[in-house]
Amino acid sequence: MTTFGDVNGQERVIRILKKAIALNRITHAYCFAGPRGVGKERTALALAQALNCEVQGEKPCGTCRTCRQIQHGNHPDVRGVDPEGASIKIGQMRHLQQQFSFRSTAEVTRVVIIRQAEKMTLEAANSLLKFLEEPTARMVAILLTEQPHAILQTILSRCQLLRFAPLSPDTITAQLMKEEADPRLAPVVSHLVSGVNEARELLQLDKFALLCEQVIKWGEEIASGRSNALVSVQTRLLAEKEWGARLEVVLDLLLWWLRDVMNHRLNREKQAVFASWSESCRRQASMWTMSDLVRGMEIVVQARNELAGNVQPQAVLERMVLAMQGGAHHVGSRWSPLSRSG
Repeated sequence: MTTFGDVNGQERVIRILKKAIALNRITHAYCFAGPRGVGKERTALALAQALNCEVQGEKPCGTCRTCRQIQHGNHPDVRGVDPEGASIKIGQMRHLQQQFSFRSTAEVTRVVIIRQAEKMTLEAANSLLKFLEEPTARMVAILLTEQPHAILQTILSRCQLLRFAPLSPDTITAQLMKEEADPRLAPVVSHLVSGVNEARELLQLDKFALLCEQVIKWGEEIASGRSNALVSVQTRLLAEKEWGARLEVVLDLLLWWLRDVMNHRLNREKQAVFASWSESCRRQASMWTMSDLVRGMEIVVQARNELAGNVQPQAVLERMVLAMQGGAHHVGSRWSPLSRSG
C-alpha cells in the first residue's frame, strides 16, 4: 500500500501536492528532483493513486481496486518509462503515445512516470513535449531525476519543479530499524547516504560490518604513528575490490569515526554514530589532541576530494596517512604531502 503518509522526510512536497489536489489545481507536468532513494517514485505513485482513487474523502486510500492496480504496476492508464541502455529513446515515447492513443473514461487521469528523465535523447524529449501539448485525455507527466539541469529546458519550463531534500540520518535509521536492520550498522550507514535505497544497498554488501571494524582499526594505526597504517591501505582497503571501488565510502566512514572521537574528547552528549564501538572510541580519544583531530578531518576531506579526479588512489591514501601522522605527532612542518603530485 502506498499513500502520501508512506513518504518520509518530504513534508513540504507532500503539502504542496495535497493542496493542489484539494483545490483541483494539479498541473500537467511535474519534475521531482532530488537524490536517489528520498521518496520521488513513491510520491509519484501516491499522486497517481490520489488522482484516480475510487473512494470519497482523503485520497489516496491505498486499498481500493484502482490504488492497488497502480501500486502493483498493472493499471492501464498509469505507465512507467525507464532508460533502455544509456538513454530513453524516441521509440519509447512513440510506444507510450500508442498505448495512450485510445480515449479513456472521463474519470481517469492518465499518468506517465519517467524515471531518470535526464537520459531522454533530444528526439525523445521533443516527442514528449508534443505529447504533453496534444494529449488525447487528461494526463499528468511526472519526471524523476537527480539532475534537473540535464533535462531539456523546453521540457523543464513546462514542469512544476519540486525538490526532494536528502533524508536525515535519523529518518533513514528509523526506516532501517523498521526493516530489522542490524542495530549496530543502521546508524552508521545512515550517515553515509541521502536516501533509504542507498542505505539498504550498502547494508546488503558483503563485509560492510568488517569494513567498519577495519576503518576503526586503521584510525588507531594512524593515531599511533605505526607504519602499518600505510600497509593497511594496500593489504586491507584496496585489496577488497568491492571497497577499492568505493573509497569515498571508506573515507566517509573514517571522517565520521574521527568526529565520534572528537565528541568523546569534548564530553558531548550527542549520540555517537559508532555507538557500538564506544570502548575503541574512548581508547583512541586519548591518542589525539583536539588540534590534530581537526587537522586530520580536514586532510581526510581533502583526500576525498582528490579521489574524485583522475588520480592513483593508493598514492592519495598514503599521502593522507602521512599527513595525518605528521599532525598526530606534532611535527611542525609547512609541507603537506597532499600538496605534492603522485
